[in-house]
Amino acid sequence: MKMTLMGTGTSHGVPVIACNCAVCSSSDPHDTRLRCSALVEHENLNLLIDVGPDFRAQALRHKICRLDAVFITHSHADHLHGIDDLRIFSHKNSAAMNCNRKLRSKYPETRGEGLPVYTSGRTKGYIHERFPYIFVDHDKGGGIPKLNLISFDNNDEKNPLELGESSSNQLQVVPIPMLHGNHHTDGFVFSYVNSAGIKKGIAYLTDCNFISDESIERVKKSGGQIEHLVIDALREEEHSSHCNFAQAMGYAQRIGAKHTWFTHITHEKNHVQICNYIEENLHKYPDLQKIVLAGGSVAPAYDGLVLVS
Repeated sequence: MKMTLMGTGTSHGVPVIACNCAVCSSSDPHDTRLRCSALVEHENLNLLIDVGPDFRAQALRHKICRLDAVFITHSHADHLHGIDDLRIFSHKNSAAMNCNRKLRSKYPETRGEGLPVYTSGRTKGYIHERFPYIFVDHDKGGGIPKLNLISFDNNDEKNPLELGESSSNQLQVVPIPMLHGNHHTDGFVFSYVNSAGIKKGIAYLTDCNFISDESIERVKKSGGQIEHLVIDALREEEHSSHCNFAQAMGYAQRIGAKHTWFTHITHEKNHVQICNYIEENLHKYPDLQKIVLAGGSVAPAYDGLVLVS
């Protein structure tokens, strides 16, 4: 299983528009961060996590030619408002296109119910409210996304989503309920059983400032050996709806992944400064420090980082 972090920045992205700070002016590519999104690849599956306003650029950069499903963490614009660009991967024709035999032949409508989009029932409602044109028939113009919204509210570590054609190589996905200020959001644990019979996983927990004990246990039970934890770590100072660096390290210590990666990072510190912060404060988290001394790591993620489990 492979996860590519296509965006690791906050809702503004980095550089921030109209900002001339040292980070936004940095020539270090680690300091250029698109809005958060990730691509998960396993066997013949291509899965997208979040489809923000930078998705088109991310898809071109990483040469995404096929998607089998999309996972949406929550309804904020920086994680959702690139949804129209999903029509490349699945679309339905307008009445005008269907009436034109040449157009209908050149741009055939996607068969079936459309691209599966997994999200919470709450977020499904927001998607219908904000993008109503996707879910109604229309007379004119080109295609629109053909999406099959599927709720994962009834899925947990005892009833994971199972994706893939072969039962021996299936990918399991478990949603992780979290709080993002007063907004509900979901992280995900992706896991599989390798050829040696060992379950390995990657946990992706962006946009949160509170993870309950129950959700922490769900992460640990769902992932087997968690090779990588990707976790919201906005900045050093506290924030009303995001983990700061200290909170992220505290949760990382409890989860116990081999490698921890900060994501959803703002422009207040550059990549090197965040690395220095982690090194200077790691001793406050003795269990996390033991993991690092045994060959693990804690570091800021960056756009294009590839995680393999």
